[in-house]
Amino acid sequence: MPTWAALGLPVVVAVVESLLLVGSEGPVQLGTALFAAAVLPLRRRWPWLVLLATLPALWIPYLWSASIVALYTVARYDRRRWALAAAMVLVIVFDMVPYPVSDLREFVAGADVSEAVLIAGYSLLTGLAPAALGLLVRTRAELEERLCELQRSQASERELMAEKVLATERARLAREMHDVVAHQVSLISVQAGALQVATRDPEAAQTAAEIRRRSVTTLGELRHMVAVLRASGADSTGLAPQPTLADLPRLIAEAGPHITADLAVPADEGPAWPEPLQRAAFRIVQEALTNAGKHAPGAPVRVRLGKDGAQLRIDITNDAPTAPPLELPSGGHGLPGLRERAHSLGGTLRAGPTPCGGYRLTAQLPLRP
Repeated sequence: MPTWAALGLPVVVAVVESLLLVGSEGPVQLGTALFAAAVLPLRRRWPWLVLLATLPALWIPYLWSASIVALYTVARYDRRRWALAAAMVLVIVFDMVPYPVSDLREFVAGADVSEAVLIAGYSLLTGLAPAALGLLVRTRAELEERLCELQRSQASERELMAEKVLATERARLAREMHDVVAHQVSLISVQAGALQVATRDPEAAQTAAEIRRRSVTTLGELRHMVAVLRASGADSTGLAPQPTLADLPRLIAEAGPHITADLAVPADEGPAWPEPLQRAAFRIVQEALTNAGKHAPGAPVRVRLGKDGAQLRIDITNDAPTAPPLELPSGGHGLPGLRERAHSLGGTLRAGPTPCGGYRLTAQLPLRP
């Protein structure tokens, strides 16, 4: 509802009520009722002053709208408990005590017990209901605000976690590539040094010396870059040997008897493939088996790995789960890390549910990136 409508609708109701109930009572009663209705637009800015201004209207029989709206506003916007309690007491007292106060003794003496209880009950309801509704609306607004803040905080945390995972994966990739690149650059430097010593051509010796100097510089810069990446994102495993395709049978055997493997990798070609490719294939199969064990424990899993033209194709499929998934902590960043690894090698990785209720992961990595 627009703000102008929320502010104006209670005023209209109070004015109509005043004209219908007090129109023929006299100018004093009508002025009091209309004044109570006229101050309602200011209730959000000065809730207490508006409430005090509407209290005299309660002495007019059946004229409740203005005071009820004012009390609701106090409960909605004033967070002080004692203030709300005082507002409720004022509304109950003004609604229960007749005007003028000197007629109270005659009213009490003339009223029977049932009538007094009925009047007290209506007065209590007049004071309690608007206050309860205002508290309810305020509590709901606070809960919505906290929920939105929590959602924003969780979204920011997920983004930070995703960035951290990607940074860590890049750092690990850089660390793994260090073995290959550093080894090749070292061989170039050694061979350039040997050429510099063995050649009798001064120009060739100078060229070999320049190659060796640049190789040493490149190797130093590479190691410095890897050290920085490791410090910012990678773990402390250093440059330890990483798993290759030769370790896949052991990984699948340890996963359990429900794993069916078809590792159609040529025995003479597999070991000759680039080590980053083999490490990526191992990690993809490892992550897929881990996810299958968590989300579909005991379900049959089929692992197919083979050469498809100039690419290595990895296909892991599990059937629909036959048992509830394991409640294990998970950051949800395994697949993004694998996609980052596959893309860095020029390949692709797709994952999603199957029509039969299972899950399938397919990756294609070029054999010669």
